[in-house]
Amino acid sequence: MDRPVSTIIRRATTTTLTTRIQTRPTNKTKGQFNRASRSYSTTGRTTPIRVAICGGGPAGFYAAKALLSQQSLIPTRPISIDLFEALPTPYGLSRYGVAPDHPEVKNCEHKFDQVGRHPQFRYFGNTIVLGDQQEAPSWGQASVRLSTLRAQYDLVLLAYGAGEERSLGGLEGEDSLVNILSARTIVGWYNGYPSTAITNPTITHKKFGVDLSKIDTVTIIGMGNVSLDIARILLSEVDVLRRTDISDEALSELARSRVRHVEIVGRRGPLQTAFTTRELRELVRLPDLAMRIDSPPLVEAAARIAEPGALARMPNGRLTKRLLEVMLAAAKQPPSSSSAATRTCSLRFLQSPIAFHGAPLPPSSSDDDNESTSVPQKVGSVQWALNRLEYPTDSRSLPPLDYSAIKARPIMPLVTHSSPTDLVLKSLGSVPLLFPPLSPDPSHSRARNVAGRVVGADNQIIPGLYVTGWLSTGSKGVIGDTMSGSTTVSQTMISDILSSSSASIPTRAGVESVAGEDFQPTLEGKEFGVDWQRWRLIDEFERERGRATDRPRVKCSDLHQMLGVAGVL
Repeated sequence: MDRPVSTIIRRATTTTLTTRIQTRPTNKTKGQFNRASRSYSTTGRTTPIRVAICGGGPAGFYAAKALLSQQSLIPTRPISIDLFEALPTPYGLSRYGVAPDHPEVKNCEHKFDQVGRHPQFRYFGNTIVLGDQQEAPSWGQASVRLSTLRAQYDLVLLAYGAGEERSLGGLEGEDSLVNILSARTIVGWYNGYPSTAITNPTITHKKFGVDLSKIDTVTIIGMGNVSLDIARILLSEVDVLRRTDISDEALSELARSRVRHVEIVGRRGPLQTAFTTRELRELVRLPDLAMRIDSPPLVEAAARIAEPGALARMPNGRLTKRLLEVMLAAAKQPPSSSSAATRTCSLRFLQSPIAFHGAPLPPSSSDDDNESTSVPQKVGSVQWALNRLEYPTDSRSLPPLDYSAIKARPIMPLVTHSSPTDLVLKSLGSVPLLFPPLSPDPSHSRARNVAGRVVGADNQIIPGLYVTGWLSTGSKGVIGDTMSGSTTVSQTMISDILSSSSASIPTRAGVESVAGEDFQPTLEGKEFGVDWQRWRLIDEFERERGRATDRPRVKCSDLHQMLGVAGVL
């Protein structure tokens, strides 16, 4: 069933944005494309297929690109796409997640820019999509209800990515000690994620706020590409980073950093890691760096994949073998070749944190001070439990095993040890932000869906509502995987349009009232919206600052400044 349109939201009272790409023609023949206004005429009986995409990262843009490329399959009905992004800037994970020393990974943005200029595409930046029960921003950001989009568009594709990062379940010290942070915090810091200069809880991002001149050892929990990215940034020569688009704040702090040791710890073994061979090679090849990798788990892993048929049973068997070879080579590095190294990086397997303990508090500066001297206690060590992989005791009675999917459990009775640290970064994946009619799958890592079609709480497919990207798959994979998934779901959407099944696409009562040439979605606070032209003002401002320092760009990391450059404030 379609949800009713929410209460009519107030209209903006300020002057409309200049150079609007939303303008639709009114004096052309049916189905004709007008190059001047960059739009199709929809007079007469030719009605566009209106698609709303929520989320301006790679998943959203790849889906838009794929949908537009299939226009020839529906020649009589132009596909009209409106993309809504909570931040003023597009590109999501490409802009704020990819490490600054990986500019080649961001080349996808050239393709996204072509989508942004397409006459059948409109960008609604600084516009957050909310559930019916969520409070709209009071100032500084436009918003639209998901129920409104479902009522006003033929198809709605949710591509807004992951929500909050997973916690460790409230381990001792996890929430009370200082310097225990999520990986997202430091990644946002060095990538210039906008500060919360505008008070808006929907786009808050915890500041890093760590004095790296007082940090010697960093512990990263989790073995994915993000963990290796963080380790590489912390251990790289700062002069290498000066040529990237890393944030000015991070560049200044890294220049005074005293980080010398980074340990990356995972609860499972080498065959179950989530990072790629390329990421590991980059880390291993850092100058003046000694790698320390647990050897016994590597030896066991090598024996397992040497078994007949083992590689064939793993989804990426050959890639896993190549990765293991790189780890084995790094573990065999002779001590003489690393004796001059000034920094170390360790990979430790089969360990799970069970508690965090505080560092000793500094002595009081005054014995006569009767005022409260409560000083936040910093983390000083991590207590670990050793794990074992759950290989079956009698594999002859079971089907052949995929060794990359083997689970780990603590050794019982518990075998524990502690290691000192000054900073803990949790890189554990994320849980999605879901609101009705979305519901989580059993793993609580993604929205329930079948081939991108959203499945409701009643186990029925919800017509016209789709998901893609990490909202569909969980927080795993690289941008190439996102492209593949978004292309597939776009094909599903086109298939549903062409299908004769009445259940594929909902019939919208009163659709003619929103199908005209001047259609605008119902937004609250739309005077704060950022269209494609205004985003280009931000883009050029950042590039100009970069040219002055021989860098690709210097990002705006303050929302007030960003919206000022865009001419919104």
